[in-house]
Amino acid sequence: MLKVALTAVVAAVAALLVDSAVAQQAFNNAPKLSVPGGGGVERLGDAMVINGRPVTIDHIVIPLPAADVVHHYRKALDEKSSGKIVEYRLKGDRILGRRIGEHFVTVRVQTARNGTSEAWVMTTVVQPPAAADAALPSHLALPAGSRLLSNVETVDGGRRAYTVIATADAAMSATQDFVKRNLSDRGFSLVASDGSSVDPSRRVMLFQRGTEDVMVTIADGPKGRTLVFNASGPK
Repeated sequence: MLKVALTAVVAAVAALLVDSAVAQQAFNNAPKLSVPGGGGVERLGDAMVINGRPVTIDHIVIPLPAADVVHHYRKALDEKSSGKIVEYRLKGDRILGRRIGEHFVTVRVQTARNGTSEAWVMTTVVQPPAAADAALPSHLALPAGSRLLSNVETVDGGRRAYTVIATADAAMSATQDFVKRNLSDRGFSLVASDGSSVDPSRRVMLFQRGTEDVMVTIADGPKGRTLVFNASGPK
C-alpha cells in the first residue's frame, strides 16, 4: 500500500523547477559524444537536476565488446577537450570522465550479453549550485534546524518527482508532527502509516493529495534523525 513513484539517482539538491524549455536548453548546451557501432540511444527522463546542476543521462546499447566501447569513448573524450581523462573500474564496469568546457562528462561502460555492451553517458553543468533550501517545494519543507543533504528532482513525461534526504535535530515525535502538520496544511491526507509499535526508531508515512504522493521515512541514527521524502505528482 505504501507505494509512490521513486526516483533512483545519486542524491542531490534541486536548484530550480525544471520545465521542458530548461531541459531542452540543457540538452542543446551539452557536449555530444559520437555513439559507437550504431548503438541505440535512450534519454533517461525529460529533465533532471542534481546538486543544483542540469544533468542529461543517455543509456546506450552497443553491439560491441566493452573494450571496444571504452576505446571509442576514450578517443571521443580526447577529441573534445585537452587535459587528463579520469578512468577507473567500479564493480567490473569501466568509468571514464573529463571536463569539456562548462560541462563534466562521465561514461560508464558495462559488459552485457552476447558480446554487447551498455553505456551510460552523464553530462553535468559545472557551476555552483543554487541555495538548497529555496529549491524545495513548500509541501517538502524541513523542520527548523534540519540540514538538507541531498535532493534529486526529475521530470519524466507528465510527472515530476523528488527524492529529498535531510537530517533533523528535533525528536522523532516533533519531526513527525511537523511533517504531518505541514502536509495537512497543504491539503495532503495521511493514508498509511507503519505505526509506532512496529519500530520506535523508524516511521514510514504515506500522504496523498489527488494524484500526488509523498512517502516520508524518519529514522533515528547516532547523530539525530534522517528524514527522507519520496514525492511525485503532475508536472
